[in-house]
Amino acid sequence: MHKIIYTAGLLLGLLFTQSAYGQDSKILTKAADETYSYEKIYEVPGKAKADLFAAIKSWVIKNIKTQSNTNYFDETDKGTVSTTPAFVVSGMGSVEFKLNIDIKDGKYRLSATSFIFVNPQGIQKKLGDYKGLYAPKGVRKKVMDDVDENFGKIIASIEEATKGKSDW
Repeated sequence: MHKIIYTAGLLLGLLFTQSAYGQDSKILTKAADETYSYEKIYEVPGKAKADLFAAIKSWVIKNIKTQSNTNYFDETDKGTVSTTPAFVVSGMGSVEFKLNIDIKDGKYRLSATSFIFVNPQGIQKKLGDYKGLYAPKGVRKKVMDDVDENFGKIIASIEEATKGKSDW
């Protein structure tokens, strides 16, 4: 009986430690290889593929400013928009990621991968990989909270743009 209680307490402690220090995202999915990603299909009834492509392309041009200008637009069949956005996290660095949007009539799939944390010294690490960096647990939590907040704003802004309006 003591072993069961001890094991249960140990498991609860590990779960609490993981969630209390913000290692996980409320929006992103963490894979077995410790990388984060996001994928969701958004329905936009009554919107043609060409209209959705134009709205998303316009949103990217207006809102995504990258140093390497890595915006890609599939003009041939107007089915894909790709870019590499970034945002600042609590003045502790920035997070950049790859954003792909695949478009069809009445819907689009938004997927985000390769989330990279860049600290002020320019050191790049996979989001959540703090090995070799001095990152106290409170800082890690703040980074993930900022990622959730900023990425959530991007998603909401894209949704508004596909409906015909955006305030991003």
